[in-house]
Amino acid sequence: MFGWRELAALVGRAYQSLSPEERADAVFFANNYGEAAAVDIFAKPWGLPPSISAHNNYYLWGPRGHIGDVVIHLGGRREDLLKVYASVEAMGKTDNPWALPLETGQTIWICRGRFTKLDDDWSKLKRYY
Repeated sequence: MFGWRELAALVGRAYQSLSPEERADAVFFANNYGEAAAVDIFAKPWGLPPSISAHNNYYLWGPRGHIGDVVIHLGGRREDLLKVYASVEAMGKTDNPWALPLETGQTIWICRGRFTKLDDDWSKLKRYY
């Protein structure tokens, strides 16, 4: 749980940087249920919608009506994200020496214009174990 508050703050600031129109469609798409829960719990002051994730039980809840127009994403390489989204913009980087290795030193991206709808790809994104 080290770094979760900082992650939530970064995601919250990324969300608040969006226009009101973009915020209406935006969602944090977490890599795992821990990140999703951290943002759901600690980012309440920023008014984000519930996070989505294709990992474990979060997978069962699906994309919650989000189609992928605006997605806040943790980690990954810009060139890989550009295969899925029309534009990808860096918004900050996680930095906590006690956080899990996969949750520190990661870029927070704002991804816009998903080429396919989240609903259409949801079963392919499943990481349920």
